Formats: sequence, C-alpha cells, structure tokens
Amino acid sequence: MKKLIFFVVLSIQFVYAQKKSVPVIDDKVIKVDTLLWDLKTLSKAPEIEWINKTGNVYSLFYKGVDYNGKPTQVFAYYSNPDLILGKPQSKTKFPGVVLLHGGGGKAFKEWVEKWAAEGYAAIAMDFSGKQDDVKAYTMPGPEQGDLDKFQKLETGSDFKNMWTYQAVANAILAHSLLLSFPEVEISKTCLTGISWGGYLTCLVGSLDNRFKAAAPVYGCAFYDESDIFKVPLEKLSPAVRKKWTKYFDPSSYLAYAKPQFLFVNGNKDRFYNVVPYDKTYKLIPEAQRSMCLIPNMNHGHEAGWEPHEIRYFFESVIDHAPSLPKVKQIVQKDSVLNVSYSSPVSIWTADFYYSNDTTSLNETRVWSSKKVQIDPKTKTLFCPVPKEGFKYGFFYLKDHRNISASSEFIIK
Repeated sequence: MKKLIFFVVLSIQFVYAQKKSVPVIDDKVIKVDTLLWDLKTLSKAPEIEWINKTGNVYSLFYKGVDYNGKPTQVFAYYSNPDLILGKPQSKTKFPGVVLLHGGGGKAFKEWVEKWAAEGYAAIAMDFSGKQDDVKAYTMPGPEQGDLDKFQKLETGSDFKNMWTYQAVANAILAHSLLLSFPEVEISKTCLTGISWGGYLTCLVGSLDNRFKAAAPVYGCAFYDESDIFKVPLEKLSPAVRKKWTKYFDPSSYLAYAKPQFLFVNGNKDRFYNVVPYDKTYKLIPEAQRSMCLIPNMNHGHEAGWEPHEIRYFFESVIDHAPSLPKVKQIVQKDSVLNVSYSSPVSIWTADFYYSNDTTSLNETRVWSSKKVQIDPKTKTLFCPVPKEGFKYGFFYLKDHRNISASSEFIIK
C-alpha cells in the first residue's frame, strides 16, 4: 500500500512538473506599427517528440510554425548538467541557454555539451530543415540560402514564409519549450547565436523579453551597410528592400530589447563590419550593453562559441557574479587618450588597436596596435594618440582571470 501511494504521489508530481507555467512575452513594449510574430502564441511550449533519450545529449523534434500553409517540425539537441554527468534527473534547477547557429550550420551537439558542462540546460535547434544526422526529417521549413532569406519577398511571398520569420518564431518556441522543463530556472535564461545566429539573437533578444541576457556573436543590424549582405539586398527593388528592412532588420526592434546584451565580434570580420556594427550596439542603452571586441577574431561556429566571456557575462547577469571589465569613458587630453574603466579583478594587459585604412573592405583593413599604460589606483588607462592619427580604434583589456573586454569602436 505504501509503495502504491508513493508511485501515485510521484506520478502527480511528474504531471504537475510537465504543466509548469511558462511566462508570456510582454508584446506591449515592442512599439512597431505591424508586428509579424504572434508573441503570445509563441510563448506556449510546443508539442515535442523525443527521438533519443539516451546518453548525455537528447534529441527531439518540436512543432514549428506553419510553412506554406503546412505544419513543420524542428530538430533540436538538449542537455543539462545532470545529463552530461550521466546522473538521474535531480531536483536541482539550472539556468537555461538557447543556442542559434549561423549560415550553413545546424543544431550542434558539441555546443550543447559545452553549455551543459558549464552548468546550463541548453537547447540548440536546426534552422535549415536538413539536419544531416537525422533520417526522418519529413516536415522541414525553408532552407538557408538567399532565395528564402531575400529573393522570395520580391516574388510576393508571404512574410511568414520567409526564413527570418520562420527562424525567429522557432527560436522563441525553443525558449518556450526550455522554460517548460521542470529543471529550468524560469528567471535565468540566456541567448546566444553566431553570425546569422547573431543576427537572430538581435531579433529574438529584442522580441522575447523573457530572456535575461543575450550575446550576439558577429551578427548585427543594418544589413544594407554590410560589405557582404548589401549585395543580395541591392538586387531587390527599392520598395521590397524597404519592406525587408522594416520587418527583418534588427534595427527595427533593438530599441525595445529588455535583456542585458554582450556584443562579441572581431575588428576584421568579413560579414559584419565596423560602421554598421557600431550603429547596432548603440541602439541598446549604454547601461544595458557590454562590449567584447576581440582583435583579429576568426569567423566560424567553433570560433564563435569559444569566448568564455559569454558565460562570465551571463553569470554576472543571472547570478550577480563578478562582471566583465568595462570601459566607461574615453577622453582625449592634448595628445593622450585617458580611459576610465571598472573591473572587479585587476587588469592584466591593455592595448589600443587603430587603423587609418578607409579604402579596404573590413576583412582586409590594416590595423596597428600599441601597449597602454595602466594605473590600477585610479582605474585609468593612458595611451598617446598615434602620431599618424587614426580613423578607427578600440581599447582591448584582459583581467587576471584571462577575461577580456573592450571599449566600443572609436570612429572619427
């Protein structure tokens, strides 16, 4: 009899856990005249079908938004700190993270493993509908090429059949699903994405205010000013290009974002160049944004998930852990740049990177650097202005945790 009661209670607890209340996105703060996404509907956890629930990373399908009037399924990987250790599910609650891949990518199992090992319940989904390690992918959405991202709008395609609409909606659904899991701490979910996934992070982080922190890597707004992405946009008629920008460029939404943002990029990225990148982060209030410009950072999925600054940033937001260093103010006095900074850990090294190259593409621009004097007592950096001057510049700092941060770009 006692055993029966125990199993009844356990069953009730299980059912209750599965009916965990998921918070609803507050769409009233997004003050655009037409909002494509039904954020209240997307706030509901989607139906799921587990493909594999063995090993340290599970795989599943969840129901996506309709595409061309037909239902879709989205493939995803999921893990958490218990699973990664091969332990039975505990009563511990974990922070969560949603992982958005870039162009030509997929749901990366390794990325989920990394975040689960670092203490997070992590989900990564596939935006292409062609996950090569899944055989039974019968209801995919749009593909990742320029046709589905740009050109179909010229032919009168419904906005909701465009890749960006589908990817944003399915990323928000993944967050809703994550929030429905009993082991996930509702008040501690974060978002990061790489390249096109960074672009999506700007959009999703602006629309889904249930996230507490977001870290777009490379990706930014103002696609019409990108060395690369302005090319397919310029193939559209002016009216259609204007529509694409209105509905699908992050510049239309970032001003309404609520999470704390960490912007991670290199100074020579091929796809996301200095000027539009600078304009992008300035759409977020200064107190709400942090910077990590990494000199000569490579562009790629592995390079994009490598910076451990992202995890330190998330923990500073959701757990009030020590923050990243932060450049506060840059003032030029005579021929010296004086930089005030804050940091919970003393600064180890500081450099000033600068360039006068205004004719090269972003990825081939020539940069120089010089060491910077650090005054730990006043928390000030001192750097003589280069004799040749500079058009673009930024300060790059590392503390004694080997955690880096930077100033914003200085553009003259």
